[in-house]
Order: sequence, then structure tokens, then C-alpha cells
Amino acid sequence: MESTGDTGEQEESAAKETDETHENGSEDVCENGGHEKITSEQKTQIKSLRERVSSLQSVVDQLQQEKGEVSRQVEDLTQRNQQLRQDLGQIEQLSLQLQRDKNAALDISNSKAEEAKSTIENLQKKVSFLEETVNTLQTESGSAHATLDRLRAEQSRTAEQNQSLQDSVRQLRRERDKLAKRLEKLSLSEKEQVPRAERGGAGQRRSQLDCFVRSVEEDRNYFKEEAERLRRMLRPGRAEAAPRGPPSGRSPPRQAPVKGGSYDSELMRLLRERDELQGMLDKYERHLSEIQANVKVLTADRDKTAVQYQKAQEEIAHLRREVMKCRSPRAQKNAVTAHSILKRVEAERDEATTDLKRMTTERDSLRERLKISQETAISERAHLEQRVEDLQSTIFTLEQEHRELKSKQAMMKETMMDMEEEFCSLSHKLNSTEDELTRSRKECSMLRLSSTQMESALNDSQVRLNARFTELQATQEKNKQLDERNDVLLQQVSGLRDEVTNLQSTVTDLDQRRHALQEQLERESTLLASTQSQLDDKDKLVRSLKLTVEELETSAECLRETAIGRERELATLRRKLVEAEEELASVAKVKEGALRENALLRDDLDKARLDYQALQMKLEDSTQEAESLQQKIQDYSSDVSRLENLVASKEQESEEQLEGKRRAAAQAEKWEEKARQAEGTANDLRRELVNSDAEKRRLKDKTESLEASLQEVGDIISVRRGEGVRSPSPYAMMAERSCNSQVAQLNRSLLLAEDDLRQAQTERAATLTDLEKTRELCVKLDSSKEVVLRELDVCRSEVELLRKQLSSERLSMKSLESMLQSTREKELHSQISSQERHAEIQLLRDKLTMAESKANSQSRELAQLRSRSEQLENDLDITKRQLSTERFERERAVQELRLQGLSSSPSRRSQSPRRSWSPERSFRASPDRLPTERSPERSVMFMEPYN
Repeated sequence: MESTGDTGEQEESAAKETDETHENGSEDVCENGGHEKITSEQKTQIKSLRERVSSLQSVVDQLQQEKGEVSRQVEDLTQRNQQLRQDLGQIEQLSLQLQRDKNAALDISNSKAEEAKSTIENLQKKVSFLEETVNTLQTESGSAHATLDRLRAEQSRTAEQNQSLQDSVRQLRRERDKLAKRLEKLSLSEKEQVPRAERGGAGQRRSQLDCFVRSVEEDRNYFKEEAERLRRMLRPGRAEAAPRGPPSGRSPPRQAPVKGGSYDSELMRLLRERDELQGMLDKYERHLSEIQANVKVLTADRDKTAVQYQKAQEEIAHLRREVMKCRSPRAQKNAVTAHSILKRVEAERDEATTDLKRMTTERDSLRERLKISQETAISERAHLEQRVEDLQSTIFTLEQEHRELKSKQAMMKETMMDMEEEFCSLSHKLNSTEDELTRSRKECSMLRLSSTQMESALNDSQVRLNARFTELQATQEKNKQLDERNDVLLQQVSGLRDEVTNLQSTVTDLDQRRHALQEQLERESTLLASTQSQLDDKDKLVRSLKLTVEELETSAECLRETAIGRERELATLRRKLVEAEEELASVAKVKEGALRENALLRDDLDKARLDYQALQMKLEDSTQEAESLQQKIQDYSSDVSRLENLVASKEQESEEQLEGKRRAAAQAEKWEEKARQAEGTANDLRRELVNSDAEKRRLKDKTESLEASLQEVGDIISVRRGEGVRSPSPYAMMAERSCNSQVAQLNRSLLLAEDDLRQAQTERAATLTDLEKTRELCVKLDSSKEVVLRELDVCRSEVELLRKQLSSERLSMKSLESMLQSTREKELHSQISSQERHAEIQLLRDKLTMAESKANSQSRELAQLRSRSEQLENDLDITKRQLSTERFERERAVQELRLQGLSSSPSRRSQSPRRSWSPERSFRASPDRLPTERSPERSVMFMEPYN
């Protein structure tokens, strides 16, 4: 500004000088003729200066135009930045609101997923408990199978024993009849022999014979009583007569447990008992056959001895008659004949002694055989008692198992009550979840309204952006980049719209996906569809459970009615059993039909075994399916955890994207500050341009004034030239000096203007660099937005994959539900089959009790048979005693004959019977000892079955 003031003063002084020159022009024209060259040079300089000034003016005009364009661009950029800032603020608000809604939905879904997890854990616990019960039932069924096999084997053995016992009983009946006949014969023979012995013997011998006869009669009466007892026991109706018999001493066999059976089961039980008794009889048949053979041998020996005894008695009578005759005078004549007769009698005596020795040896061998048979019978009895004890222990264990099963049944009832309570709690939870669903639906409606508002706002913003895009299409590359940025923002807005539509679709999915609340596989779903689907599942489950409860109630009523009918049938069957017990007298006639029925029942048992094996296979398949389901559930839980990790990673990525948006907003604010600074610099440049314009106008005025003065000077010079004045005047010198000074001032002002132009150019370069930097930042933002958009596309693809996985998991869950339903049905069938098996086990226990009672009765019969065999042995001993007494009487008769006056040689020979007396006495004493030794055994044999 000081330079412009100095130039003004110089111009005023130059004007004054020109006036002075005009006043003195007439005087100085001649003097300025020499300065033409100088003026011409000055004119050329002025022209160059004018050209330079015009070029500078054009440059200044260009700068002003560029400055105006830059200012307009800056204003447009500021407006655009403000609009973009507003749009970003709205978008951030919308994103924050969406994030809040998303977090709320995630919290709700997580809470419901935790509830579903707890319910799934409870269901898993119940499934494990049911699996344990199934395993226990399988083990119990296996033990029941083992017991059934064992009982079947025992049944077969007892059937064989029963058959053998029946055969042995028949044989014993026949032998009993034979022995009764023989006893009658022996009693008659004893009655005939007693008076003979009284007539022929002395007083001591008579007393001994009386004692012997009394003992024989006592033994006979005892064995008769035992035979009568055997008759009563061997009657067909012995089951009714046993408790009324005198030797019973025990309670009757238990038949009360057979309450749940039918007539066929009772017949099967009786047939099995018959078979068991037959098996036992088969065992004892061989022993009795040996005894029978021995008895036959002894009876044959006894018959021979009886015949010999009769012959000996006849000979003795004949000898007595001869002796009586010998007392007559004819004794001497008949002495020779008597001597020969005595020799013959002695020879017969020797033969009899040899026979007696042989009989003693046979007796000893028979005794040993009897001892061996008794030992074997005792061992077999101990074996049978041990078997009975084992059966009792098995029955006790079965009863314990029955009690345990009852306790388990009570526990199952308690678990059913707990399940009902849980059902009630689940119904309450369903009501609460329905309330939450209504709330969530309201929230979804609010979200929909907000989304519609957001869409309207976005549509408005899109319209404005499109208008601005149309306005900015004619701008430079920066405007194009800004348009691209706006396109990116529009893509973001469309992405947000897609997210809003996705949220809407997820809300609709929430309405559709209520079928998976029971399972743990919907934890990763960040939307409300999981809760709705789970609620639908629970509604369906509640309905199905209600239907199952109603079906169970109806089935329970049907079972009650069937139980009442079965009780009636049991009453009728009991009546039939009473009738059957009355009809059991004709068991011998129905034996063949019973055997056929036994075969049919065995076939039925085989079929039941096959059915049971099939049920076991089904149970194993169900357990394997349950294990596969558990593995699938574990796999689904791992998949759910993996999906949760993916969701967490996606949330982290979304947070990182939000941080990138915040950084972009911060960078936009920085760019806005830079734009403001650029606007300030542009305003400064505008002021400087205005000042430069003013200076340029002033310079133009000065140049015009200088040109005018120069023209005047030139005119003056030309005038002076015409006048011929050559010497320079002082006025011309002054004008030249003033022109030189003005030219110097103009040069200075031009230099100052050039400096100002340089400064403006540097500022322009700085602004251009700033603009380039902003463009680069915009490009970077566009690239970052493209990367973010790609990531969003990847996220969307992953979300679609997750949805597909969720749909597949839903299908798998439906299949799992069907599998669980089938497993439940199988468990119900297994429970029903286990109940049937328990009933079968109860029947088997009842049959075991009946078998025990039959075994006890058979043991009694065996004891009686043993007593009968002992009785037969005693009969043999009695017959041997009788033989010994007869031989003794014969020897005494021979001694009497010798005492009456026979020769000495016969008397010497008659000493041999006295020597032979000792074995006979031993033979006689040993049978006396035998009954004393056997009597306690006999009492033991009859008392042990009742202990």
C-alpha cells in the first residue's frame, strides 16, 4: 500500500511538471530535439510493459477464475460433507438401534436356549435312568432265562424220576401183595410149628420159642402197619389223605401261590411233578430191582429150606415112631436099620451144615450189598436234600428279586409322579414363554414400524443423494469419486436394508421355528424363531403327553376290567382246580393225554423262549439306538458350540466394522476441518485478488496517464523539431527523469505483483496437494468400504449356510424325535414284557413250591420204601431164624435119640452139631442185633422228611 501511495505522489509531481513544460513548451521545443531517441526507446519499453501488464492481467483473470471455481468446489464439498455427516449420523443411529435390538434378541434367545439346555439335560438324565432300568430288566430277564433253563432241566430230571418212581411203586405194590401172601403163609406155618415145638421141646426151649414168636409177631404187626401206611400213601388221592395220616407231622404242601395260574398251568405243574417223581423212581428202580433179586434168591433158599424142613420133620416123626418101635422086643432087629438111618441123617446133617455155611456167606454178602445200597440211598437222599435246599435258596433269591422289582416299580411310580410335576412346571413355563412371545411379537411390530420409518428416511436420503449426484455429475474427478463414495454409501444403505429384511425374515423364522425347544441345538440362533419353534414343540409334546396320559388311563381302565375278568376267571379256575384235584384219582387214565399236553406245553415254552430272545434282540437294538442318539446329541452339542464360536467371531467382526465406521467418521471430521482451512485460505486469496485487481486498475490509470503525457511530450518534441531547436532544455531533462523514476516504480510494482503471484501459485499448489490428499483418502475409504462390503457378503453367505445347517438340524431333530417316540414305545413294550416275565417268574416260583412239596412227598415215599425194604430184610432174618430153630430142633431130636441108647460112634459124631451150634447161635444172635441196629435208622428214615 505504501508503494501505491508513492506512485500517486510521483504521478501528481509528473503532472505538475508536464503543466510547467506546456507553459514553457514554446521555449523548450528546440532543446528536446536530441531526446527523440530516448523517447522512442521509452515507447518501446512502455509497449513491452503494456504487453507484460496485459499478460499479468490475463494471468490474474485466470487465477480469479480458478479461485472462484475452487471456492465453489469448496462450498460444494462443505455442503456435501455436511449432508454426508448427517447421513452417517442417521446410519450410526440406525446401526446402534439395530445392535441394541440384536443384543436384546440374543439375550432372550440365550436365556431360552439355557432353559432348553436344562430341559434337554433333564431329558438326558431321564433317558439314562430309563436305560439303566432297561439294563437291569435285561439282566433280570437273563437271570430269569437261566432259572427257566435250570428249572426245565430239573423238570426233565424230575419227570424221569417220577416215571421211575411210579414204576417202582407198581413193582413195590406187586411185591407187597406177594409179601403179604408170603406173610400169611408164614403165619400159618408158624401157627402149625408152635404146637409142634411145644410138643417136642423142653421148658427152656419153649420159653425161647415163645420170645422168638412174640418178636416175630411184633415185627409182623409193625410191617403190616407200614404196609397199610404204604397203601394209604400210594393211593391216587394221597394229596388229600397225607395231612390226615398219623405219620405226617408236617403242614400240607403249599398250593396258595398258584392263584394267578389257569387250569392249563395247573395241569402242566402236575405233569411236571409227575415227571419229577418218575425220574426219582427211575433212580430208585435199580436199587429196588437189586433188592428184589436178592429177595427172590432168599425166598428160593427159604422155600428149599422149608421143603427140607418138612422132610426133616417127617423123617424125625418117622424116627420117633421107629424109636418107639425099637423099645419093643424087636429093637435088636431094627438096630441095624436105625444105625443106617442115623448115618443117613448125619450125612444129611453135614450137607445141611455145608448149606448153612453157604447161606451164612451169602447172608454176609447180602448184608454188604444192603449196606452199600443203604449208603447209596443215604447219599442220594443227601443229594436230594441239598437240591431241595438249593431250590429253596433260589426261591428265596427270586422272592428277593420280586421284592426289588416291586421297590423298583414303586420308584418308577415316584418318577412318574415327578414327571407329572415336571409336566406341570413345563406347562407353567409354557404359559410364561407365551407371555414372552406376545411381548417379543410386540417388540417385533415396533421393530417393523421403526424399519419402515428407516426405509422411508433412507428413501428420502436416496432421493436427495440422487439429486445431488445429478448435480455433481458435471464436476471434476473429485466429484466422480464423491459420487462413487455415495454409491458405496448407497450400497451400505442397501446392505442395511438387507439386514433389516434379514431381521424381518428372522422374525418370520421365529414364527416358523418353534419345533425345536426340547433340544439344545438352537443356541446359536440369534433370532426369536428358536423360541417360537420350541414353544410349538412343547405345545405338541404337551398335547401328545395329554393324549398318552388319556390313552394310559383308558388302558389302565381296560387293564382293570381285564384284571376283574381275570379274577373271575381265576375263581372259576380255582373251582376247576378243585374239580381237577377230585379228578386226579384218574391220573393213570389221563397220563397219555397229559404227556401230549406236556409236549405241546414244551413247544409253547420253546416259542416263548424264541419270543423272549426276539424281545431281547429288540431291547438290544433299542439300547444301541439310544446310544447312537446320545452320540448324535453330543455331536449336535459340539456343532452348537462351534456355531456359537462362529457367532462370537461374527460379533467381533461387526464390532471391528463399527470401529472402522467410527474411524471413518473421525477422518471425515478431519477432512471437514481441512476443508474449512482451505475455505479460509481461499477467502484470503480472494481478498488478495481483489487488492491485485485494484492495483491493476490503478496501474492501468497510471499507464494511461503516462501514455498521455508521453504523447504530449512527443508532440512537443515534434513541434520543437519543426522549429529546429536541438539543444536540450532543462524541462526535457526533468521529464525524462520523471519518466525514468515512474518506469522504475512500475518495475518495482511489477516485481511486487510477481511476488504476490508466486505466493498465490504456492498457495494454489498447497491447496491442490490438499485436494489430492483428500482424494487419496476418499479412494482409501472407498477401498475399505469395498473390503467391508466383501466381508458383509461373506457374512451373509455364512449366515445362509448357517440357516441351511439349521434347517438340516431341524430335520434331524424331527427324525430324532420320531426315534425317541419309537424308543419310548419300545420301552413301554419292554415294560409290558417285563411285567409278563415277572408273572411267568411268579408262576415258576409257585411251580417250584409245588415241586418242593412233591419232592417232600416223594422223599416220604422213598423213606417208606426204604422202611419196607428193611421190613423185607427183617422178614428174611426171621426166616433165617426159623430155619436155625428148625435145624436146632432137628439136632436136639438127634441128640435125644442118641441119649436114648445109641452107639458111641454116633455119639462122637453127634458132637459135631454142638460144634456147629456156635455159628448157628451167632447166626441167630446177629439177626437179633440187626433189628436193634436198624430200628433207629428206620426211625430216622421216617422222621427226616418231616424235619
